[in-house]
Amino acid sequence: MRFPRAAAAVAAAAVTLTSAGLTAVAHAAQPTTSTLTVLSTTDVHGHVYNWDYFQDAEFSPDTTGRNSAPLGLTRAATIIKQTRQDRGADSVVTVDNGDTIQGTPLTYLASQEPERLGDSTNPMARAFNLIGYDATNTGNHEFNYGVDVQNTFAKSLDAPLLGANVIDVKTGEPLRQPTTMVTKKVGGHDVKVGIVGVTTPGSAVWDRSVLKGRVDLTDPVAAADKYAGQLRRQGADVVVTLVHGGLDEENATPIYKGLDENMATSVATKAKGVDLVISGHTHRDDVSTVVDGASGHKVLISQPDYWARSVSDVQIPLSFSGEKVGIDYGSISTWATQRYTRDVAEDSELADNPHLRAAHEKTIRYVNSVVATSTEEMSAKRSMVEDTPILDFIGSVEADTVSSALKKTKYADTPVIAQVSPFSRTALFPKGEVKIKDIAGLYVFDNTLAAVEITGAQLRDYLEYSARYFVQTKPGEKINPAPASEGGHTQATIDGKTIWDYNYDAVTGVKYSIDISKPIGQRVLGLSWQGKPVNDNQKFIMAINNYRMNGGGGYPHVSKAPVAWDGLVEIRQELIDHASRDGRIDPATFFDRNWFLTTTGETWQMAGDQSGVDGGKATGDASVTPTASGQQDTSDTHQVSSTKSGSTGLALPRTGV
Repeated sequence: MRFPRAAAAVAAAAVTLTSAGLTAVAHAAQPTTSTLTVLSTTDVHGHVYNWDYFQDAEFSPDTTGRNSAPLGLTRAATIIKQTRQDRGADSVVTVDNGDTIQGTPLTYLASQEPERLGDSTNPMARAFNLIGYDATNTGNHEFNYGVDVQNTFAKSLDAPLLGANVIDVKTGEPLRQPTTMVTKKVGGHDVKVGIVGVTTPGSAVWDRSVLKGRVDLTDPVAAADKYAGQLRRQGADVVVTLVHGGLDEENATPIYKGLDENMATSVATKAKGVDLVISGHTHRDDVSTVVDGASGHKVLISQPDYWARSVSDVQIPLSFSGEKVGIDYGSISTWATQRYTRDVAEDSELADNPHLRAAHEKTIRYVNSVVATSTEEMSAKRSMVEDTPILDFIGSVEADTVSSALKKTKYADTPVIAQVSPFSRTALFPKGEVKIKDIAGLYVFDNTLAAVEITGAQLRDYLEYSARYFVQTKPGEKINPAPASEGGHTQATIDGKTIWDYNYDAVTGVKYSIDISKPIGQRVLGLSWQGKPVNDNQKFIMAINNYRMNGGGGYPHVSKAPVAWDGLVEIRQELIDHASRDGRIDPATFFDRNWFLTTTGETWQMAGDQSGVDGGKATGDASVTPTASGQQDTSDTHQVSSTKSGSTGLALPRTGV
């Protein structure tokens, strides 16, 4: 039962009976205590169910790191519902930190082809409404499909979609609601919880094509400070800031207008009035980081695991004295617990919702549609360390699309090359039927295709920048395709930041090799076009995805290069349409092994050059094929000449890593 504030003065006095008669003696009121709970999810990316649409199967049970499963909102709902039952629903705040409406074929259909699902309400909004979130935040992927799709999603939510630093260019005011105030009853007392939402400014770069002229992203730290203060003045007892950004990075390169991509630490340390920061965006499992806040007390930063693999459970101890609400910051290091969805069963009420179940099943039928027949199996497993047909399929479609678009333009005779990235190490086109799920599993991002004009010198800079992805080896060392964190030579860390697979690019249409025994900036060898060295002033049209063109990954030149074409054609759909039109995927029609890795200086033979790899066709590289036991396999080698002085007849394996 709620303790009436009007009776506080009466309760603060005690009556004692003495020999002199009744005497009222006032005693100091003893504060009462109770706990406010804040439950959070982040970076759900369309995972309502524990289902991998690309593999057409459930995610296998796993307790290790980034593979934790089962996962999904149907299990997060179990944790949330049980917590409300155990602690009292009135004392629990439930929030989500963004990146909700992109990431699976379910969310793609909901945003791009909703008629296939037969439901006017986005399934993510429906799931959030059924769970009963108090607030949600804008993530960078909420912009992928454009502002109008985001607006529709926001209108479908029962809870507000926050975004204090998401600015409507026309009005200069936040496009989204910057804050919300919810009143909870904790230990019988009214507690006002103010919630601010801010997001990474990187969206202004990554989704420039859909945001330019409509939406700008301002400083999230300044916005959090402004609105947290406003909430305090409005009577907030506790302030929670949702930050769609990770912990600050050392030596970070600003992403936009001098602002960092990740700034959760700065929000916690610089925004006055903040008690709790929920971070996200970086897909980390980081339940508790305690920092010194700007208001003289500690601040907790808590990040749930991505894809609804966990719910962050933060219990904030409160004390009540009259109308004052106090927070016990002394115990802040014990506030947070990560509660994993792998440890609970599905909530049947959410899982069996007829609208969600129907959308899920229709998505499964969609991704299992056959679009073409492949003449052979093609795997992306080694695409980060060797040129593969499956990656060339992407490059071929991109280049063909751009070439067709540039006919009858001034760029019609300019050579077209294409950048491609190994988004997935598990993507596979089977021999025989290729389904939508196979192509979607290869190209997992909702990027659009564009084309920019670059010079030969800029292309070399671009390739050298991409080659930073590899850890430097010793000359002649065998190449290990595993990430650097596992002792391999990929996903190098530079200035404290890992270069993920999606930020490594290969380029089709020119030939080159990469010697990863050399220092960064000196690795690209034998860069040529049609057998001749590429000269600095030579012009190329690069088919490029919008993320990269707009500055994603920090690649040089392309974000400022002349745009030859930007048709906003979705790359994944173009791959599907291309395969469907042809009905046949045959590497013989598009695969050109135009690059390879080495640790011994090998490169391509050019016109008039008798050294190098013979005939413009690579016959090997300095990598190895791992055996089942993980030992290096140096068998199946043959001779290939080298461009290095005094080095010929080097034994190299036929296959890559």
